[in-house]
Amino acid sequence: MYEEKILIGTDTISGISPQILDAIAEASNTKTMPYGNDIFTEKCKNIVKNIFEKNDLEIIPMVSGTASNSLALSSFLRSYGSIICHSDAHINKDEGGAPEFFSGGGKLLTISNSLGRIEAQDLLKKIDEINFKRKSSSLISGVSITQLAENGTLYPLDEIDSISKICKKNNLYLHMDGARFSNALVSQGLISPAEATWKVGVDCLSIGATKNGAMAAELIIFFNKKLAREAKYLIKQTGHVIPKTRFVSAQLNAWFKDGLWLELAKLANENALYLRNQLSEFNDFKILYPTQGNEVFVKMTNLSYQKILKLNIIPNLWNKIDKYHLVVRFVTSFETTTSQIDEIINRLKTYF
Repeated sequence: MYEEKILIGTDTISGISPQILDAIAEASNTKTMPYGNDIFTEKCKNIVKNIFEKNDLEIIPMVSGTASNSLALSSFLRSYGSIICHSDAHINKDEGGAPEFFSGGGKLLTISNSLGRIEAQDLLKKIDEINFKRKSSSLISGVSITQLAENGTLYPLDEIDSISKICKKNNLYLHMDGARFSNALVSQGLISPAEATWKVGVDCLSIGATKNGAMAAELIIFFNKKLAREAKYLIKQTGHVIPKTRFVSAQLNAWFKDGLWLELAKLANENALYLRNQLSEFNDFKILYPTQGNEVFVKMTNLSYQKILKLNIIPNLWNKIDKYHLVVRFVTSFETTTSQIDEIINRLKTYF
């Protein structure tokens, strides 16, 4: 019926923002030192220090979110150690055992709940359970949280602060998977990047630009420089030293310049709210979680999902609830337009 596919299941289908494309071209025309000793990476360090209001930090530009998370975690996760995370966390479900591989056998210990985020009381309970006997359990190395969480919801600052205090009391490091950190930051209004991270006890942040305007650019920010020293020993061993680092750093510099990263995230968030409001008008769909970023999760029947596919609307098949019901994820990006969303709704009206 409709020949043109509308891909609305992930923000990684989006293109590259013009400013970042220009930055890549500039880096290509500039000869500078390789392996992170270039002028673009040096500039990136200074930009990050300014944005996060902290001079005492280190950065490592990366090209993969999986590598960014795994290298960050392996800076404090040992082969005999463990990381506590939510059972739905990307590092647990979607990274092919990469954190365990990078750390030489470190273990992920999970907390499950319907909230989609770790709660302080659950974390305390988990730590107590592990430490009760001590004899055969792995040493807890730290905690990893995802901002936004995998169900698109937000860790408020007070939740992060509570988790951080538990970490510090138990000599644990706190890592934040920030694949959609920019979306989370925008949704919190006037909160600064510093207030959202190290000022509430985050030791390292894996921040992603790829989903939000870049070609391939991720960044590990070590607010705790001790962890950066460990990571620098591991980066070559794990195959993630980038000879032409300038191309990654140039993307990040353009992304951060004049608040572009927040502007793009704001567009994606606004698009998601518009889509949510439109989808909520259909009785066949049930919106499951608050839309606090650029993701909308919808419960529907198998039949409804098949109808959507026939309309050449391609969301992400997220989860199976039971024999008859599914969870489908819709994701907007900075490139999504209201006219595209209107087209989705018009198509849906032919079936629903």
